[in-house]
Formats: sequence, structure tokens, C-alpha cells
Amino acid sequence: MLDESVISYFYLKESPRNDNIRNNPVYLKHKKIVRLLFIHFNRLTMIYEGLILIEQDLKEMIESNLGRTGLLYRIYSRIKSNDSINEKINRKNYQESGKLIQDVIGIRVMTYFSEDIDVLIDYFSSIFDVIDLEHDKMDIANFNPVRINMVCRLQNEQLEEFNMWKKRYSESFKNIDSTFEIQVRTTLSEGWHEIEHNMRYKCKTEWQSLEEESIMLNGIHATLETSDRTLFKLFEEISYQHYKSRNWTGMLRNKFRLRFTLEPLSPDIIALFNFDKELAKAFYKIERSLILHELIKHDLRMDISFNNIIYLCNYLFVKNELIRQITPPALMLRFEETFKQDS
Repeated sequence: MLDESVISYFYLKESPRNDNIRNNPVYLKHKKIVRLLFIHFNRLTMIYEGLILIEQDLKEMIESNLGRTGLLYRIYSRIKSNDSINEKINRKNYQESGKLIQDVIGIRVMTYFSEDIDVLIDYFSSIFDVIDLEHDKMDIANFNPVRINMVCRLQNEQLEEFNMWKKRYSESFKNIDSTFEIQVRTTLSEGWHEIEHNMRYKCKTEWQSLEEESIMLNGIHATLETSDRTLFKLFEEISYQHYKSRNWTGMLRNKFRLRFTLEPLSPDIIALFNFDKELAKAFYKIERSLILHELIKHDLRMDISFNNIIYLCNYLFVKNELIRQITPPALMLRFEETFKQDS
């Protein structure tokens, strides 16, 4: 049984949304009970908190998988409030059309680099039941922003959880679909999307005669997209400069742009690269997207260190015997077990 003081602490002082308590040992041991208690005591003021288990499970699933890849990103999730739900129902006439709100649960993933967007789309498409993908084409003439929104159907335990709450509060859930939305943005464009969503998207009628101003607002986003592309070229150039000067750590850091550990590059790898610059060049020429796709596609659990990335790239692409010989046997075994279905 949970001590009353523990229960009181969590449902009065903290919300299951609060990341500060995620690593608390009491919460980890009893988190489902605590989260359900929180929902129970708040159901009268906001029954949609019943969806918080689903929201957190989805977020944790994404964080667990993306975290192991070293991808640089931020993630945000939310459940629409009662006021927001009612506003959307009225604004889009859902009562009359019979349509259902598909984004009561929303997840937004902001990647540091625009080239990672396609990687994320492929990843989400592989693990979720995507029923709608809105991926706008760039409109150069009007600077229209590119939106990447995915609507996914809840599955398995999350779907059971949703149906339980819908059955319990059928009237309140009558306009809500058993879906969630994922938005993919870059960190540079995120602020613009927030401003545009609140200041234009929700009040389109106010902008009907403001074509020039609308183009100006889109132009700000176009500048940010240009900056995203410039970042890619900048770090590629920095990686090349480090390659030329034999700064192998700098080459790897700027080439792969991952959340590397603090472990330094092995002296053995440095010696091999210094002796044979063509070998170093083979690693420099590997496309970053290929490594990310492999890391996301396969459930490979390893530290994202400079050494391990070299060992992985060598196993998959370069296949240099000297690098293979210094690859830790346990890591080599992990590679073989992870990628054996592809061989």
C-alpha cells in the first residue's frame, strides 16, 4: 500500500506531467497508481486528464527510441484543455459536420537540423499507425511554410485506455477521435509556428484582406528555412576543414552532429587515421542520414561515442580490417546480433 503522505504529495504537489518527479524512486515504483490517483482527484475539473497516461506513454516511447540514437532534438507533449477543445469544435463546426477532433493528444518533436525531418517521418511511420500525413510542398512564390503533421491511430494498450475513458464519459468524448497528432519542426522554425498558429491560423478571417502582410509573415519563415539549410552547409564545411587539418574528433562531431558522450577518440583510431588519411576520408564521406536510418531502424543499444560510431560505420560500410581488430568483441557481437537479418 502507498503511504497517505506519499499519495498526498504526488496528487497535491505534483502532476504526472512534471518531469521533475520522473526519477523519484517512489514515483517509479508506484507511478501507475499515482497517475491514476491524480486523474481520479481531478476528473471533475478536467476529465481529459484521463488521457495523461496515454500522452506520457507515447512521449516516453519516442524518447526511449530517439534517445539511444544520439539524435539532437527536443520533445513537447500536451492534452488539449476543455476550453481549447470547445473553441475548436465551434471554430470548425464539428457539431454540425460530425467530424472528430484528432489532436486532443499532441506531440511535437523539434529537431536541430532540417535534414533530420525525413528521418523522423520514416521513424514515426514505422512504429505508429499513420492515417494522415500533411507534408506541404514548398511554395517559393508566396513563401508558404512547410507543415509536417501526422495523425496516428492509437493502438494496443493506449487504445484500450482511451476506450475506457470514452465509455465512462461518453458525452464529453463524443467529438474526440481515438487518435493523436505528431508535429515535426526544426528548432529554428518552432517559434514562428507558435506565433503564426495563435496570431493567424486561429483567426484567418482577420487576414483575408492582408495579402501583403501575410506574405511578409511567410517571408520570415522562409528566412528561417534558409538558415536551416545554411546550418547544414556550415557544419559540413567545418567537418571538411577538420578533415584537412587532421582533427579527427572535430571531423566526426561536425559530420554526424549527434549527442556524443564525453569519451575521447581512441589513440588507436587517431594513429590509424594519421597513418592512412584515405581511411579517414572513407569515414568522412559516409552520409550522415545513412547512419541515422540504421540507428533508428534497428534496436541497437550502445553509447553514442566517437569510437562506437567509427566501429559501427566500419562494420556497416568501410569494413577495414584494422578497425575491425580494435572493435571491442562485445560490441562486435552486438552488431552481428542486431544486423544479422540484413546480411
